[in-house]
Amino acid sequence: MMGLSWLLMMMVGGLIGWLTNRLAIRLLFKPYMPVGTPIPGFNLQGLIPRRKAELARSVGVQIETELLSMEDILQAFARPEQKEELKLFLRLYLNEMMMERVPFFLKDVMKKPVDHFVSDLMNRESDRLLNELLEYMMEEGAAGIKLAAMVEEKINAFPMERLEAMVMAVASRELKQIEWIGGFLGMLIGLIQGIMLTFMG
Repeated sequence: MMGLSWLLMMMVGGLIGWLTNRLAIRLLFKPYMPVGTPIPGFNLQGLIPRRKAELARSVGVQIETELLSMEDILQAFARPEQKEELKLFLRLYLNEMMMERVPFFLKDVMKKPVDHFVSDLMNRESDRLLNELLEYMMEEGAAGIKLAAMVEEKINAFPMERLEAMVMAVASRELKQIEWIGGFLGMLIGLIQGIMLTFMG
C-alpha cells in the first residue's frame, strides 16, 4: 500500500512538472496578442511578443556595437575579391546603360564599340573610382547609416509565427529535454514527499 502511494505521488508530481515546463515553453510565444483574463488589469501574452520591441532594440544595438558595424561591412567591400565583383557589376551596368541610349537600328553596330569603350574606361578608372567611393562611404556614409535602427526595424516587422517556427526548429530537442527534466524533477519531489509523509506519519 505504501509503495502504491509513493508511485501515485511520483506520477502526479512528474505530470505536474512536465505540464508546468511545457506550459512555460509555450508561454514564451503564445498568445501572440494580449488576451483578457478574469484578473483585473492583467492580460495574458507570450513573453517574446510582449517584449518584441525591446528585444529588437537590444539586438540592434548589440549587433552594431559588439558584432558588426557599418565600418566592418564597408571594409569587407574593400577586399580584393569583392572589388573585382563590384568592377564586373559596374562594367555590366555601364554597358547596359549606354546601349539603352543607342537607337535600336544601331544596336548591332554599336555593341562592340560600346563594350570596348566601357572595358577601356573600367581598366583605367575602376580602381580609382572604387577607392574614392569606398573611402567616402567609410568617412561620411557610415556615420549616416544606423545599422541598429535597421536591424530593429527588420525584427519588429518579422512575423511572430515565423520567429516561433524558427526557434522551435532549431531548439526543439533542447526544449523537449526541458519538458522531460520538469517531469523527472516532479517525480523526484513526489518521491521525497512520499518518504516525508511516511516517516512523519
